[in-house]
Amino acid sequence: MDAMDSTSMIIKKFSITSLDLNYFVGLNQIKLNNKEFELTQLFELIEELQTSYRNSIIQFFNDKYIINQDHVFTACYYVQKVFLYKINISKKASIELFLYLAANRQITPSIEAFGVSELDLEKKPLSFCIISPNDNITEINKILIKNLEAEEIYLTLNDKTIEKFTRVKNYFEINDNQIMSVLKSYGLRPKNITLMNGSLDNHFLALNDLIYEKMALLSLEKVKRD
Repeated sequence: MDAMDSTSMIIKKFSITSLDLNYFVGLNQIKLNNKEFELTQLFELIEELQTSYRNSIIQFFNDKYIINQDHVFTACYYVQKVFLYKINISKKASIELFLYLAANRQITPSIEAFGVSELDLEKKPLSFCIISPNDNITEINKILIKNLEAEEIYLTLNDKTIEKFTRVKNYFEINDNQIMSVLKSYGLRPKNITLMNGSLDNHFLALNDLIYEKMALLSLEKVKRD
């Protein structure tokens, strides 16, 4: 897995030997300068680019419940894998991505949690990812930025705060006992779950593992149902 930089954007190449699968993923955050830009225009632009860049996936998402960049990269991996094996839940890869970000097989609540709204376009920085079988992430990104009249901003997906930890943990319905159990599996012996700034790294790592486990179980659930 190789990492490449493009301003604030993070680009990684993934080579999954066991699946004979190679692809690139780009993560970026932008601010729209055109406040009159509408959600329908965004969807139209995405469709045009996905048509021009065959087999690419472009998805904007609400990062409220994203714990870090690897949360998105892992969801992208499962999207690639389930479509390869034809065990996808949704017919659209972009929707499948929402399901794995949410670790939920229900489409509507996943979109409600991770989809973007008109309000997001007006007031919030926008996060998006680009998945492509080819090394053209930077090119697609430049076209997006130009057509959206946007500017790249500092990527905040990896920021760690107590408030963010609590928000993400509650969304995924992960309890304190689960966090404690994972911390103990690391060889740590916390006396209680009390979270302080000095213990953020370990708590985020434990939460990472539990979210990844939920994504893995989602992919297996589809196999079991079939």
